[in-house]
Amino acid sequence: MRRNSFVFGVALIGALTVLPSAFAQTPAAAPAAAPATPPIVAGPALIPPTVAVVDMQRILRESAAGKSIQSQLEGESRKFRDQITRMQDELKAQQNQFIRTRSVMAPEAASEQQQQLQRKEADAQRFVQERQEAIQKGENDAVNVAGDNMRDIVQQIAAERHIGLVVRKELVLSMADKNMDITDDVLQRLNTKLPSVTVTIPAPGAAPAADSTAPAPAPVAPPTPKKK
Repeated sequence: MRRNSFVFGVALIGALTVLPSAFAQTPAAAPAAAPATPPIVAGPALIPPTVAVVDMQRILRESAAGKSIQSQLEGESRKFRDQITRMQDELKAQQNQFIRTRSVMAPEAASEQQQQLQRKEADAQRFVQERQEAIQKGENDAVNVAGDNMRDIVQQIAAERHIGLVVRKELVLSMADKNMDITDDVLQRLNTKLPSVTVTIPAPGAAPAADSTAPAPAPVAPPTPKKK
């Protein structure tokens, strides 16, 4: 939008008041002259910048890189759900076994078995939390790679077309000219530059064993040397 610059000049008018001679005893002194106001110099007219709009969320959804990220995350999520299901089934089976045999167990043995089950449940919860955080970090890292490439392409297009300002589409309330939207151009260039992004999931701690209550194998004694 072009803004008009206005220059406002302020003129100060001094007036001398002269009293009639019949009433005047002494001549009235003229008021002191007001200091001159420096003129306001108008600056050069501002040239409105060329504005463009880009839909980053749409690019992330529809680009080849974004689809590759989504596909890999869905695969990791399926594997994660399968792990959780197996852990839940194993814990439930061991808890049911404990309930069935608790009545014939010695109090000390029953208490120890119950504590072991509680530790296994805590280990499973910790594993789930660590795995969720690992998947989230992998997603964030992959999205950042795609986002960095999108920003580079936006800057490249802005330089080519002398665009002074690029804003996200979700922040725009109204757009009179559809040509301001450069989303399709960014999407096309991103597909050429970055057809896929590898999602790297940090390796979490090992999943809890199915049965941590099994006794550890006895240490093997070293062979006795033969007497000569």
